[in-house]
Amino acid sequence: MTVRAVEGPLAVEIDPDHGARLVSFTVAGLELIATQPVPGVPDTITRGSYPMVPWAGRIGHGVVEHGGVRHRLPTADDGNALHGLGRDAVWTQVDDLAFEAELGDPWPAAGTATLRYALTASRLTCTLGWDGAGPGASLGFHPWFRRRLADGSEAVHDVAPERMVERGDAMLPTGRFVEPVAEPWDDCFALQRPPSIRWGDTLTLRLSSDAPWWVVYTRPEHAVCIEPQTAPPDAFAHPSWHRWLDATSITFTLDVEQHGAAGRPAGVAAAP
Repeated sequence: MTVRAVEGPLAVEIDPDHGARLVSFTVAGLELIATQPVPGVPDTITRGSYPMVPWAGRIGHGVVEHGGVRHRLPTADDGNALHGLGRDAVWTQVDDLAFEAELGDPWPAAGTATLRYALTASRLTCTLGWDGAGPGASLGFHPWFRRRLADGSEAVHDVAPERMVERGDAMLPTGRFVEPVAEPWDDCFALQRPPSIRWGDTLTLRLSSDAPWWVVYTRPEHAVCIEPQTAPPDAFAHPSWHRWLDATSITFTLDVEQHGAAGRPAGVAAAP
C-alpha cells in the first residue's frame, strides 16, 4: 500500500514496501517521475526516486573492507554493487511521511536508516539519515525525471559542472578530478551552482542539497537523473576520499516554479 500526500498543486505517492521511494510526484496533475522499465535492469534501480543507503552509487566489484575483512555485496550485471540496500528494503512508516528501515548484512555493520518527506504547495524536501558504524557511509537520492510531460513539454536540464570525477574501467572512478567533458553523462561532479530542470513553459524544478557531489545521468531517452550524494561513487576504494564517508544525513530539496497560467495567482490575467 502506498502513502499519498497533497499540498496545493503538489502531490506525492510513496511506496514503503519498495525502498520508501517516490513512485509519483505531480504538479497540477502532471507527473514528473519516470517509472518506465529499462530492459535488462531491475525495476528497483530504474523506478521512481529512491534513497541510497548505506552507500550511494557504485562500489567496485562489490567489495568493501572493514576491520581487515573483505565483505562482498550483491552485484549488478556490470560487476559492481549499486546504490545501497535501502532501495530493496521494506520500510516502516513511523509518522505521516516518515519511514525507517533496519539494514545490515551483507553490509559490515547494522544500522537504522530514516527517511522523511516534507511537502508544501511549492516544495518537496527529502531527508535521509543513517546511524550505522562500520566502514563509514555515503548517502544519496536517485530520482528519475521524465524528459517529456503529459502536456508535451520537453525537459531541458541546467547543470554547470565545476570539476568532474574521472571515470576509468568498469565505470569506476580513478581517484582523480578532471575538466568536465561534453554530454551524454553518467558521471559525478562538483557543480558551480544548484541544478534545475525546465519543462518548456510549464514549470521549472530547482534542485538543491547539503551534499557536495552530484551524479548526472543523461544517457536514457526517456529520463534524466540528477542525484545528490555525500561522496563520489566508490569512495571506499580511495583513501583520500574517506573524509566524505562520515555522513549521517543528506537533505534533497525540490522547489517547483510553475509558469504561464498555472503559475499565476487566481484573478491575474496574462500580460498582453
